[in-house]
Amino acid sequence: MSASIPAGPKPELIEATETTISVEFKPISSIDKYELEWKQIEHQWDTKPVGSISLSVQGEGKLVTGEAIDLLPGMTYCVRSYCINSDGLKGTPGPELIIDTEQVGCTPKSEKSCGCIIQ
Repeated sequence: MSASIPAGPKPELIEATETTISVEFKPISSIDKYELEWKQIEHQWDTKPVGSISLSVQGEGKLVTGEAIDLLPGMTYCVRSYCINSDGLKGTPGPELIIDTEQVGCTPKSEKSCGCIIQ
């Protein structure tokens, strides 16, 4: 890792559903590419599989958005970002966003019966 690569920006929550977490962050002026990583809170970053996607700046003045997918309902996740320089080198991770996915439940918008009994 290079000292000249800034730490990743902290992701800000857009939305959390049962299986996804959508985030955004303001890009750093000298960086065009980022990596978003996520894991369950009880796992370590270096010992458990983590999810990740590559993100690119989509235009000047626009926020960078990304989505952590295939998550488990009702779990707590950590999401963080890395800056990637023009040589493809990754900087240090930025601050973590800690967020829960939604619980599976009966709601009026549910398309299937979940077997809940209301007394």
